[in-house]
Amino acid sequence: MRCPGMTLSCLLLFAGCLVSPASADTSRERVALFLSGQDCPSSRRNIAAELAQVAGVIRVDMESVPDHALVDVVIGAVSPDDLLAAVHRSALKGVDCRAEVMKSCISAGRSPTDR
Repeated sequence: MRCPGMTLSCLLLFAGCLVSPASADTSRERVALFLSGQDCPSSRRNIAAELAQVAGVIRVDMESVPDHALVDVVIGAVSPDDLLAAVHRSALKGVDCRAEVMKSCISAGRSPTDR
């Protein structure tokens, strides 16, 4: 069974690989979390709020890639597992939404809204 949404998401993540690493801010990195489950759309605000409270998180982007949270963090200040733990601790309690870390090459360069 084909999933057009997943295909589009993967293509958008892959497009991030085309960005020159030289233009990326080297003091931060991006962690991509894949969100799946029927309650994820209604949990997006809670997920973003929970992630924003984690020390070392610079920015949370819930809009750029469907079914993903893109989290810019200070390198070495927070791990992907710390982000997952924070989301599962409160934002996803009692709802059908799962989060998992995506391995990707999306850089944490400045976003168009930061310029």
